[in-house]
Amino acid sequence: MEKLKALGYEDWFIDQVDEAKIAGHQVARVIAVHKDSYIVTDGSIEAFAECSGNLLYTVDSPAELPTTGDWVYTDFYDDQSHAIIHGVITRKTILKRKRPGKRVDFQLIAANIDVAYIVQSVDYNLNLRRLERYLVMANDSKITPVILLSKSDLISKDQVERIRTEIACFSPETNIFPFSNVTGENIESIKGSMLSGQTYCLLGSSGVGKTTL
Repeated sequence: MEKLKALGYEDWFIDQVDEAKIAGHQVARVIAVHKDSYIVTDGSIEAFAECSGNLLYTVDSPAELPTTGDWVYTDFYDDQSHAIIHGVITRKTILKRKRPGKRVDFQLIAANIDVAYIVQSVDYNLNLRRLERYLVMANDSKITPVILLSKSDLISKDQVERIRTEIACFSPETNIFPFSNVTGENIESIKGSMLSGQTYCLLGSSGVGKTTL
């Protein structure tokens, strides 16, 4: 249980557990999704997983299938190298976006996220309208947003402060960290803001420095 708690398995999720299912299966967390297969962990090992036939045929929509971050009822096999997912524990938060097109349909990005780090570069790629859309996405999902302004070494400190001030006008309560992967500015502050047992994600367009961070 302690290893699960380190992954974010808090009392809220324990209260959602189906006693009948937990009696026959163990809890694991989905840490990656690859089309119809998954990687799950129980805090000790990681295993490739797939959904049981019963789960696949009883869900009403694809949104009820596991996504990254979900807590699931799982059985491990083959020396814990393979797993079968039998159900999804009720989600605390869901990060989703609208699919392209006129239909009102959503694509799940991740579940049970506590904090979303929204990465925006301060160079020519800076787009405050896009940033506002990410903030709306996080707030609608009841996920705490934190804004990370990457590539801060490319402009002056006065310019960085002007950007921070502009962002604070429409999102005054959101923490903002300018940082640089080159100079290391504020990297330790970002790491220090992360707490054990909390789940974080990075949001942002391609090229803003998410992978390097």
